[in-house]
This record gives sequence, structure tokens and C-alpha cells, in this order.
Amino acid sequence: MNSFTDFALNEEYKRLQSVGDKLAEIEYLVDWMPFSPILELMYINRTASCGRPEADVIVMFKMLVLQPWHSLSDAELKKQCIDRISFWKFLGFPEYVPDSTTVWSFRKRIIDNGKEKAIWGEMQNQLDALGLKIKKEMIQDATFIHSDSGHAKADVPRGKNAKTRRSKDGT
Repeated sequence: MNSFTDFALNEEYKRLQSVGDKLAEIEYLVDWMPFSPILELMYINRTASCGRPEADVIVMFKMLVLQPWHSLSDAELKKQCIDRISFWKFLGFPEYVPDSTTVWSFRKRIIDNGKEKAIWGEMQNQLDALGLKIKKEMIQDATFIHSDSGHAKADVPRGKNAKTRRSKDGT
């Protein structure tokens, strides 16, 4: 990112810091480096000539950490990682946030390679060593539904000229 974008993001993040950011606390308490060798072993193709480069494995893993902690679907996870500055900061302000298919594929690759127990075991060991327990949160997807009230207010005249879908003859 350019310096102006970095400056703007950091200024916006300072506002969040002033009220507290739980993810920032976790980000610095957990040592993310032990996960990198486990996850990178799953990737065979690391050449520049063979297709699109993979997303950073630590960013992908952090997304998998956020998902159950906030009860998010794969699609909602991407939206929240873009929308919430605390999530984006937790991921390290990546220029590319992986989409839901990439998240699903990454999770499947972990399971198919038998790395699930090693990865989540390491995470649990680190949390236990710090005396931490995870309290899961829920992010509600507020969907706005626009509907016609179907009736006029009391001071609006009724009758044949009434602009309402309800009983036009109710006077």
C-alpha cells in the first residue's frame, strides 16, 4: 500500500484502539511463526510460472481463527475482513483478502493433509500457556427489508380518492 493509505488506515485504527481492540491483544500474544512451516508444507507449487500465487498462509490461518470465534460463514468472513478495521488489522492489512472459495479450499487442504490436529493443537497449547479461553461471539447480519405499510395515517382522508392499498371504502 502507499504511504497515504497506510497513514489513513492507521489513523482510523487509532479510533478503535481508544475504545479497545480484543483482536489486537490476541494478535501479539499468539506466536504465528510456528504455524507457517506446517501450513507451507501443504503447497507444492511455489514457482512464479505456474499460475496465480497462493495467499499468505498466515493470513489464511488467521481468517480460519476469526471464523469460529465470530460464527461466520465463508462468504461473510470475507465481507467482515474487508468491512471491519479490527479484522483487517488482525490480518496485517493485506492488499488481497481471500474469497470464500479460497478459504474453503484452504480448510479442505488442511484436513486432506492431516494437519488439522497439529495446527489447532498448537493454537490451543499457546492459549493454554497464556491462561486464555476463547469466548465465541456472534456477528448478526442485519438485513433491511423494505415494505409498504399498506395503510394511510389517521389524518389522511379515506374514500374513493384514498392513496392506500387497504380498504378504500373504509370511512
